Amino acid sequence: MLLTSRRFILFEKEDKIYTILISLGIIVLGTIFCGLNGLSSFLLFFLENTQIGLDISFRILISFSFIINFFIFFIIIEGISRLFYKKKENTLSFFISFAIIEFPMILYLILHLIFISSGIIFLSIVNLIDKVLLIIFQVWSLWLLSYSLCVKKGLKIESSLIISLLLHYGGFTIILLILV
Repeated sequence: MLLTSRRFILFEKEDKIYTILISLGIIVLGTIFCGLNGLSSFLLFFLENTQIGLDISFRILISFSFIINFFIFFIIIEGISRLFYKKKENTLSFFISFAIIEFPMILYLILHLIFISSGIIFLSIVNLIDKVLLIIFQVWSLWLLSYSLCVKKGLKIESSLIISLLLHYGGFTIILLILV
């Protein structure tokens, strides 16, 4: 939490506009970097689209997966907290700050683009470092999600971590089944 300010998750009324601007900035940057990297977004994972090549119209279309993923991810989290934990309060406040959990993934996308642009992603050690960085940034995002659920939805940290990890492992399983 030292690297991300809690101020924007715990925002007061005077910080609301800053939180909205930061959230919109994160969504726009995520969309741009997904397009530049040629990655589609799925929960906190990114899928490479190598079969299409460098067609710019396809990259633009794929980049919007980040925005679609943002809304689907929010709906799933909100649905789980409402269905299983009966937490219906602070939905708008939770939505406004929800993009903050994607901040670490933006950092990953930037590093991934640097690796791709420099051509060093094809080195085995750099590819391994890229995957390790993805895992580190995913863990950071999951922590932010858990913290946000605690603060905005009033869930216990254990319940928040259960939701975060269930969703993450569920997403991982779906990707594994798709790619096999």
